[in-house]
Order: sequence, then structure tokens, then C-alpha cells
Amino acid sequence: MEKSIESIWKQGFLKGDTLAAPKVNNLYNQKSKHVIEKLKRMFRKNLIIIMIVATFFLTGFIYTGVPVAGILVFLLLSWLVWHSKRHIKSLDQIDNSKDSYQYLKAFDNWLRDMISKYVRVYRFFYPIIILVITVGVLYSTPRPILDKSIIEIIIERSNPVMVLGMPLFYILGAIIYAGLFGVFAGAVFRYDVKIIYGRVLKKLDEIIADMEDLRSPYITKN
Repeated sequence: MEKSIESIWKQGFLKGDTLAAPKVNNLYNQKSKHVIEKLKRMFRKNLIIIMIVATFFLTGFIYTGVPVAGILVFLLLSWLVWHSKRHIKSLDQIDNSKDSYQYLKAFDNWLRDMISKYVRVYRFFYPIIILVITVGVLYSTPRPILDKSIIEIIIERSNPVMVLGMPLFYILGAIIYAGLFGVFAGAVFRYDVKIIYGRVLKKLDEIIADMEDLRSPYITKN
């Protein structure tokens, strides 16, 4: 046979006037829509989880006597959700009238740009929220386990060196811990992305790779 099934498949993917084109293009259209819609649902679900965590911190810190820390954490996480929603909304600017390959590549570029921007955001976000939480915990009174705040217990038991009303070793530990998260924010954030979205992102890469594999012989030839 002059044309193998593979060559018909490749040409069908690229040429709109071939008999195989509608079936092949429809297959990849469905795959593309499925992956992207799943990622969008996961994005929205993740934002809901963040707001649940924010509410938990707000309630927990108010209950343990440090409402300021609870409010700060709640506001920080709420800002993160608001910022994320704005970024997700920019997905609407991607022209979905393009063919599947172009749309997936545009989405992939948007995703890479988002990750790059969030790495810069988290270099500051991680240290700030860690410091707020650690200071909040220090002054909290975890009822009914303890009748005194943690800082009062630390002072009574170890009589530590105090700076700005807080134990020096605690301040140094919190600063070092927060600083490390700031330095390694990129690695931490990418690891989080891999855990949450890893399987779907892998599927996205596989579809794009399949499309490029189908396109390359035809493009080279022409």
C-alpha cells in the first residue's frame, strides 16, 4: 500500500479535506477539552480548600485568644484566592476557536507563565504567613489543653532571653524557617503543583507530544 495507516492518520490530523481529518481532529478536540476542563475544576476546588483553611485559622486563633493573627492569616489567604481568581479569569483571553494543538499550546504557555509568576509571589507569601502563624501560636492559649499562653509557659520554664517581648530562640527559629521557605519557594511551589495537578499535567504533556509527533513529519516534508 502506498499510504500506511500511520501516514493517513498524520495527514488526517493536519488536513481538513481528508476523510480521516474529522475523526482525528474530533478525538484530539475531546481530549483537549477534557484535560483543560478538569484542570479548571481542580483550580476552583483548590481555591475553595484554601478558603476553608483560612476560615479554620481565623476560628482557631480567635478561640485561642489571638484574633489579630487569625484575621491576618485569613486576609492573606483571601488575597491569594482573589489573586488566583484574577489569573484564572485570564484564561478566557485564550482564543478557543483555534485548532486543538494551538489551543493546548496557548494553555500550556499560560500555565508556565502562571507558575513562574506564582514562584515570585510565594517568595514573599510563604515567609510572611509562616511568621504570622508562628507568632500567633506563640501567644495562643490552646484550650482546654493549656490554661496559659505558650509564651507564658516558655518564660516560666526556661527564662529565655527576650527580644521585643518574644523568646530570642523562637524569633531566630521562625526567621530561619521562614527564610528557607522564601529561598526555596520555587521548589516548594512546584512540588505542591506536582502533588495536586501532576497526573493531569502529565496527560496534557502527553497529548501535546502526540500532536507534535503527528505534525512533525508533515511539517518537515512541507
